[in-house]
Amino acid sequence: MTVIYRAARVFDGQAMTANRRVVVEGERIVDVLGDDGPERDVVELGEATILPGLVDAHVHLVWDGSVAPESVVASESAVRTSFRAAARAEAHLRAGVVAVRDLGSTEALAIEVAGAIDAGLARGPRVVAAGRAVTMTGGHVHCIGREADGADAVRHAVRAEIKFGAECIKLMASGGILGPPGELPGAVQLTAGELAVAVDEAHRAGRGVAAHAHSVESIVNALDAGADSIEHGSRLDAPTAARMADAGVYLVPTLAPLRSICANGRALGMPPDVLAKATDLLDLTAESFHTALAHQVPLAAGTDAGVPTQRHGLVWQELATMVQLGCPPEVALRAGTAGGARLLGLGDTAGRVLAGARADLIAVPGDPRDDPSVLARPCLVLLDGNPIVAHHREEPAWTSRC
Repeated sequence: MTVIYRAARVFDGQAMTANRRVVVEGERIVDVLGDDGPERDVVELGEATILPGLVDAHVHLVWDGSVAPESVVASESAVRTSFRAAARAEAHLRAGVVAVRDLGSTEALAIEVAGAIDAGLARGPRVVAAGRAVTMTGGHVHCIGREADGADAVRHAVRAEIKFGAECIKLMASGGILGPPGELPGAVQLTAGELAVAVDEAHRAGRGVAAHAHSVESIVNALDAGADSIEHGSRLDAPTAARMADAGVYLVPTLAPLRSICANGRALGMPPDVLAKATDLLDLTAESFHTALAHQVPLAAGTDAGVPTQRHGLVWQELATMVQLGCPPEVALRAGTAGGARLLGLGDTAGRVLAGARADLIAVPGDPRDDPSVLARPCLVLLDGNPIVAHHREEPAWTSRC
């Protein structure tokens, strides 16, 4: 079946063009036409903008965004956590997110969720799951990690995650905001040597590597090892940004969750030490993001969904925050579509509106360059050409308390 979607604008993953028709046949886009063309089987979207489905490059499906999400997981069975994680995956899809990268889950449950979606047992976006994050003993958020110390143990940890189905590998190169009171976000955790063997093992198996790194030293260690993306990068400096740009290493800055914690954490009762660490990094993350923009570091949008104050399906807030901090709107849109798709290894089929790509599309009212919040209100969501949300009429969805 062929369907033609016509809208006032199409963002193809790189640039915006006016008055375009996107021709979908089955699960693929077969053509993108100008305003003149066949009138048969045309779905009129009016003043809407058609875009590739959004990509969230940093989520935690097992977590719920509460003040202590790890405690919620600890209080229930793995089966119930899996059901909740699947419901959160569907929430992403209904918000127009067609692919997510899960960078750490208790008992590697995100791998099971990804498999259930692939098998048609659950409905959700494409999930590229890391399983357990590899971290040192007692390292950052070890509750969703596999603890390992020394090169041999770290190599074994990576092999074990791949054995259990990990499609990417997450490495904890530094401490973080959500750690215990004595944990400093900038402190080096996995060493340069441990990172090197981890990346070597992952790349030999064809897996991408994401490195959680706040300080310059931990970022440099991850770059020396050959990591594919730096998560957070809150103290990124100019020489290191230039190096990332030259090597094509992505920055996933996770700007919105930090701002949400600073704005809402006290009222929600978050621990004072966490709030203090978040406040200390707030201005630094803005400076680091400006540095990344100035050096044209490749960007992918990630929300850290599931951490305190950060619900699932809010990638539009990350894009809006990028714009608020001075990012050109089309650069932000690329980070949330084509950039994220390339980082997740889906760039050949996702993140673009062009002939041959999968028909993973959204349409939003108005122009997201003028108002990024319109991305929160998709009037059309297609996955493989199948309508998930269509013309403001949503199909029945499973109810959940996620």
